[in-house]
Amino acid sequence: MTRYTAAVARPWDFSDFGKEPVFLPLEEGWWRGPRENDPAILESLAEVGLASGPPRADGSNSWRPSRIGEPLAVAIDHPTRAFEIARKYNAALEGFFAPPPFPSFMAILNLTEDSFSDGGALLPAGALEEAATLRKAEGASWLDLGAESTRPGAAPVEDSIQSERLLPAIERLLPFQIPLSVDTRSAKVAEACLDAGATMINDVSGLTHDPAMAGLIAEKGCPVVLMHMRGTPSTMVDHTDYSDLFGEVADELATRARAALDAGIHPDRIILDPGIGFAKDSRSSCALVEGAGAFRALGFDILLGPSRKSFLDPSGLLDPSDRDASTLEAALTCARQGVAVLRLHNGRKWDSIRKAARAGEVLA
Repeated sequence: MTRYTAAVARPWDFSDFGKEPVFLPLEEGWWRGPRENDPAILESLAEVGLASGPPRADGSNSWRPSRIGEPLAVAIDHPTRAFEIARKYNAALEGFFAPPPFPSFMAILNLTEDSFSDGGALLPAGALEEAATLRKAEGASWLDLGAESTRPGAAPVEDSIQSERLLPAIERLLPFQIPLSVDTRSAKVAEACLDAGATMINDVSGLTHDPAMAGLIAEKGCPVVLMHMRGTPSTMVDHTDYSDLFGEVADELATRARAALDAGIHPDRIILDPGIGFAKDSRSSCALVEGAGAFRALGFDILLGPSRKSFLDPSGLLDPSDRDASTLEAALTCARQGVAVLRLHNGRKWDSIRKAARAGEVLA
C-alpha cells in the first residue's frame, strides 16, 4: 500500500534550500516556487493538485494548487523530483499557515551621534536609563543597542569605537533585566558584547560583512537576526531595482539562512528581516509591509523594523520623530500578518498592537 504524507519537512530541511527559488504565496491562491519545465514532472505534480503557470521574471515558476490552503497528498515511497517539489510546497504551506506568534516589541536604543531619527539623544548622562525605563514600562521584550548608524550613506564605524559605546551601556542596562540585542556587523564587537551580557545579535548584513560572525553565533548559541540588504549602508541606494521584489528578497534571505545553518546555527535561533528601507525604495518598503506575512513560508520567525522610516512620509516634510502615527499603522499591519518581532523606537501604542493580535486579527 502506498503511504501518503501532507508535510514531513520544514523548508530548510531540503539540501537546496537557498539555492533554488523558494515557495512563497502570491495573490489569488497562486504561489511562486522552483523552476521546472520537464513535462513528465509537471504532469505528475498536476495529478497531485499542483499545476504550473507562467514563468516569472525572477526565474521562478508560478504554481496553482487545486485546493487552496490544503497540503498535497504525496507518496513518500517515490523520491522523484515531482515528489520533492510537492514536499517543498507542503513545507512552505505549513510555515505560512502555522499559528502566528504573539508579537514582541524590540526597542531601538541608538548610541550614535548620526542615526537618522534619534542620533545623540541617548548620549547625555542618564538618558539611556530613562529611555530603558520607558521602554520596559511599554512592554519591550528586547532592547536593541546600536553603535553604528546604518542609515543610507552612513560610513562604517571602527570596532573599537563601537565597543567603547556599547560595553558601558550593557553594564548600565543589565539591572533592567530585559534581554539585550546588539546591532552590529562585527564579530569582534559581537563577541565582546555577548561576553558582557548581551544575548542576541542583529546583523544587518545577514552574516556577509564579517566572515567570523557565523561561527561566533554558532559557538555562542544565541539568537541572530539576518536582515536582507544589497550592498552596504553607503551603497545600498544604488541597489533598489528588483524584477520580482518578494521572490528575490525571499530567495536571498533563504541563502543567508542556509549559510547560517551550514555554519552550525540552530534553526530555532534564526530570525529573518526583509530589510525595510535597506536597498528598497519607498514603494518597495510599503509593499513589504503590506505583504510581510508571505515570508512566514520560509519557516522562520520574521522581524520588521518600519519605525520612523522615510517611506512612511511620502511628502518628505515630517521630522522622523513625527512619524510615530504612521509607524503604528505599519506595525499593526505587520502584527496582523504574524510578524513575530517589531523593532520600534517606542512602544507608546504597543497595547493596541497586542490587543489586535489577541483579538484574533492576525491574518495567516
